[in-house]
Amino acid sequence: MLDLLEYLEEGYILLEHNGRVAYVNRYASKLGILRDNPIGKFYYEAINNLTLVSLLSELIQTKKKSETEIVLGEKTYRIKAFPSVQGFWIRIEDITRYVAYEKSKREFVANASHELRTPLSVILGILETLYEEENSQEKKALIEKAIRRAKAMQNLVEDLLILARLESREEKLILESIDLRQLVEEIFDMYTDFPVKLINSVQENYTLVADRKKLFTLLKNLVDNAVKYNKEEGLVEVKAYSDGTWHKIEVKDTGIGIPRVHLPFIFERFYRADPSRSRDLGGTGLGLSIVKHIALLHGGKVEVESKEGEGSLFRVYLPILSE
Repeated sequence: MLDLLEYLEEGYILLEHNGRVAYVNRYASKLGILRDNPIGKFYYEAINNLTLVSLLSELIQTKKKSETEIVLGEKTYRIKAFPSVQGFWIRIEDITRYVAYEKSKREFVANASHELRTPLSVILGILETLYEEENSQEKKALIEKAIRRAKAMQNLVEDLLILARLESREEKLILESIDLRQLVEEIFDMYTDFPVKLINSVQENYTLVADRKKLFTLLKNLVDNAVKYNKEEGLVEVKAYSDGTWHKIEVKDTGIGIPRVHLPFIFERFYRADPSRSRDLGGTGLGLSIVKHIALLHGGKVEVESKEGEGSLFRVYLPILSE
């Protein structure tokens, strides 16, 4: 197997269970991330890239696979590290062309969405004026349907613009101290007409440091899903707690749940576990992807637990920061 790895256009490094370098293939040896004569040395002695050293330290400690990206010169590499019977493998893949393609795609989506913004606003304004001036109930119903569609398109454009900014990695955080209970109340006020019970279990005066506007968007998207995919007279509960390292915010519902087969994909853009119901409810398919990227921008993450027919629990991890 090691002979085969010598001919691959990917880097492979093998660490023994004690963290010593056991093998480096030809591709990895040419990347400039290794000091001279790495074989037999501990990984932190042999590797000169701090991001990779940190990744391997976590891998050896937790025995859980992990992934990151590093930039070396003009190239971008995806690093995947995972445990095996031999020790720990590191796979290094050149994703420069993929990163360039994703950047071009984001820029196209952002530009197209921006160009659509103004004409959509004009169309919506004209339709609303026609609705107010029309006397025929039959025609009003048709205009109302057109207004709903235009608003759905407007929401899609806004979500595309938000996601494009988040994925650009150029979006900045405006950090401030936030009263989380008050923020949740503001979001709940938007859903008082829905037939669900909203429970704010966040403690009084629970504060955290984050970007208020982005945290509002994150929680609104989670609450929106919890409300719209719930059962009549169902429950939506938000609570928060900290463990000294993370703020953990949970949004729990008693709704229809998500089939297990869909769970690995629900944070991908435009992915819908139930496409027909999502269209009926006016979803853009981007809400959970936006949630994921806002959490990542804060240095956090989001997890989901769900059981079909019983409901879902989304747990957001945000690092404990100071202003």
